[in-house]
Amino acid sequence: MPPKQNYFKVSGVLINNKDNSEHNFSVFMKAIDDNHAVILVRDHLKNHAPEGRSIIKGIERIAE
Repeated sequence: MPPKQNYFKVSGVLINNKDNSEHNFSVFMKAIDDNHAVILVRDHLKNHAPEGRSIIKGIERIAE
């Protein structure tokens, strides 16, 4: 039986490499725990966001 997963709201700031502009983001992710949610969000941003850095500012577990 697979481990129980919860929904997490991960929020933070994206910093663009070209002009150092900052953009806030929030992503809802289904994960095993908060660390797993951060790993999944960083992987998603690496593949879908403009090149730059991400700073995670908040992780909130969402009740089902």
